[in-house]
Amino acid sequence: MPKRGPDAEKINKIMNILAQSGRKGLWMRELSRQTNIPFTTVFYYLYNYLQDKVSIEDMKFGLARSGKFKVVKLKKFS
Repeated sequence: MPKRGPDAEKINKIMNILAQSGRKGLWMRELSRQTNIPFTTVFYYLYNYLQDKVSIEDMKFGLARSGKFKVVKLKKFS
């Protein structure tokens, strides 16, 4: 029977890649590619387990916002 709950190894991979990216952040697809975790799994973990640690923003193209491209950044902790 598979274990329930979040996989700590996946969370660590996501957080390490985001820490390496610095303040500029990464697109969700790029984060998925660099961690070798499927996009839907990265999306699920970001919105369900890491919501308090990351900032997810729509990418702006000129004056318009595109709902398709999301940039993920670590939140500042003070």
